[in-house]
Amino acid sequence: MHKQLLPLLLASLLALSSTAKAQQLTDVLPVDDSYAYEIKDEFRIGVCKAQVVRLTSQTWQGKPWQHWLTILKPDNTSLEDAAILFISGGSSQSGQPDAGNGEVKQFALIAAICQVPVAILNQVPNQPLQGKKYEDDLIAYTFDKYMNGLGEDWPLLLPMVESAVRAMDTTAAILKEQSGTNITRFSVAGASKRGWTTWLTSAVDPRVVSIAPMVIDVLNMPVQMRQQFQSYGRYSHMITPYLKYNFPERMLKGEGKKLTELVDPFSYREKIQIPKLIVLGTNDPYWTVDASSIYFPDLVGPKNLYYLPNGGHGLGIQVLPTMATFFKKTLNNHTLEKMKWELDSKNYFHVKWTGKPRNVHLWKAHSATRDFREAKWESTRLEDITNSTKNLLEVPSSGYNAFFIDLEFPGAGTFFYNIATEIQVLPKGFEYDPPEPQGSDN
Repeated sequence: MHKQLLPLLLASLLALSSTAKAQQLTDVLPVDDSYAYEIKDEFRIGVCKAQVVRLTSQTWQGKPWQHWLTILKPDNTSLEDAAILFISGGSSQSGQPDAGNGEVKQFALIAAICQVPVAILNQVPNQPLQGKKYEDDLIAYTFDKYMNGLGEDWPLLLPMVESAVRAMDTTAAILKEQSGTNITRFSVAGASKRGWTTWLTSAVDPRVVSIAPMVIDVLNMPVQMRQQFQSYGRYSHMITPYLKYNFPERMLKGEGKKLTELVDPFSYREKIQIPKLIVLGTNDPYWTVDASSIYFPDLVGPKNLYYLPNGGHGLGIQVLPTMATFFKKTLNNHTLEKMKWELDSKNYFHVKWTGKPRNVHLWKAHSATRDFREAKWESTRLEDITNSTKNLLEVPSSGYNAFFIDLEFPGAGTFFYNIATEIQVLPKGFEYDPPEPQGSDN
């Protein structure tokens, strides 16, 4: 059965991405024969019962994918049909999670605040693989295999998505066995490659009702690569594994274009109309500072941005209050606050919103070039603000300025909830020309 699984997923995704308007994905993925799970440990943490599960999600390229799946069920639950899935990383050598595990501690608190079970899925992807490769080196290697015509099931994002789907299956099955609850809805989150997986999982599985992808600011990949080169005069050193295979050039044609349509979440924007919170760091070295402007306006359905000022690719616990509030709001079908903004021809930044924020801040950074990765962000609190603001954004005499407006609302429990505008960079335009076409027609 496994031999049929990834090609079916691939065909489903390609069928969706190859049309101007997204079509329905295959909603049910077949389970391969290696799928299995076993509860290995139980313990208490705070107000939650924790169960540690050894999950085999699939066999990929001849290797079983094994994960630690930790299910945290609070003593008091407000919803009987909903849960949160956090997709996490780690290596195949990572030890069994316990009560001292940092992620377990953090998400036990979120489970208590949101009053729903939380499942933490580790080892996405299983690694090292393919000659001790990890993370981007591993993903780029599998992309090259696909582009060279060595098999439709090579792109690593496919088994990563499958592992998330199997984690939802397992979480729902165990909670039904243990307490009779019928989990049919999930809010899903993950960071970096796991954020990428979060996007694609929401395109595949209808149980996903909201997503919070973190630090994956690369939707609409061909345009992102062009803007990155125009901003820096080169590509970010953080994507070196992909540059090794000339991916920015190859993605524009042939098998590379097919791959881009398959793995770029932007391909599925018409399908993914569920609420989404896009969590980013202003100083993430992977992406340009205003990368979200390339795709955010075209996303469909309820959507918000959240920028952590001076945050890099690893955001830390500062983002958890906003994420917990987002989970609780969306799983309880509460309306999300909305923001609208426009930068006019005179550089006045007009911002409007719904709801009543307790704080409104204008954040600003300066850089001698259009590279803001090392810039320092500073804020000004805007006083006497109700539901809109208008601010003149300064064009510097030299270099570049970047700005965004952040709103802070009361959140779940004692938490708060931040949302933000896209980042505006002045003066407009780029320092460098687009990259020159080069390389082969592969």
